[in-house]
Amino acid sequence: MNRLLLDTLLDWKRRPSRKPLLLDGARQTGKTYLLRELLGGTFDRVMHIDFLQSPQAASAFEGSLNPKDLLAALEILTGQAFDPATDLLILDEIGECQRAVTSLKFFAEQLPEAYIAASGSNIGLLGSFPVGKVEQHCVRPLSFREFLWAQDDPLLYRAFNERVISEAAHLKLFDQLTNYYFTGGMPEAVATWLALRDKSLLNCTKAVSQVHANLVEGYRRDFGKYAGKINAQLIDAVFTAVPAADLIGTGRICKALSL
Repeated sequence: MNRLLLDTLLDWKRRPSRKPLLLDGARQTGKTYLLRELLGGTFDRVMHIDFLQSPQAASAFEGSLNPKDLLAALEILTGQAFDPATDLLILDEIGECQRAVTSLKFFAEQLPEAYIAASGSNIGLLGSFPVGKVEQHCVRPLSFREFLWAQDDPLLYRAFNERVISEAAHLKLFDQLTNYYFTGGMPEAVATWLALRDKSLLNCTKAVSQVHANLVEGYRRDFGKYAGKINAQLIDAVFTAVPAADLIGTGRICKALSL
């Protein structure tokens, strides 16, 4: 599943010197996949550190934040050699380690030739941030263009891209737009839809709905993790009321349009 942002990341790779990459965005929008599979696939070697999965990795950042010292510590921790001139270092869920966030400033200033990329879904909650020392991009769910790209239907993609005006193109693209709205563009939901689209429609929609339910539950768990117990209850109440509010707003709009 390709992403349009990859072209921007490849431009970053081709520069003789660069600031560390920082991909921000909600959970499960494809940040890790974009860095590890798509960008990482263009490197011979990738060192991937996930602070959420392996919190002990934070120990490498407890001492010196000098880039060479950090890389030496990460080599020992992972048992993997790392060459900053050719290899990619991914610091995943970097928001779980404030010292790692701070280290991006030193990589930018002292080792700009290195390929350092980080991602996080709680960047806005950080206590401090290396302003001006990172190249930041926001990763969102798949756009409709990316959704079509994932269909592996070059003729339909070309019809959309070239704005072909025909009844056949309109009908087929409208069907795909309906499917896109149902998946919400979330990568796992899209992948599930594509994997099951040739099977029972009922089974396909049930599977995608389960993916959505798991995502919503994951977001709800984050309320308590980052907002505290009292605030989490208020956030959850607002979150739960959003669909009803949308329906009320849509009804008001329809009533206004009918006048």
